[in-house]
Amino acid sequence: MARSRVTNGPVIRELRERAGVLQADMAKRIGVSASYLCRIESDVERPGLTSPAVRRLAGELGKGLDEITVSLADATAS
Repeated sequence: MARSRVTNGPVIRELRERAGVLQADMAKRIGVSASYLCRIESDVERPGLTSPAVRRLAGELGKGLDEITVSLADATAS
């Protein structure tokens, strides 16, 4: 997995919604504010792999980091 990866907000939102978890509840589980999680899911904030919140989010969603992130090059190309 490339080190230069950032979150893929739409994928995170879809996985959270499929799991039936409210945004506020997920935010509480991973230790961030609901507004911060909203910004992640909207791709306003794009934390990388070193973010503890991203690691906790992957764990809560039952996914690997590569499943909720995209390469930085792909993220900036869109």
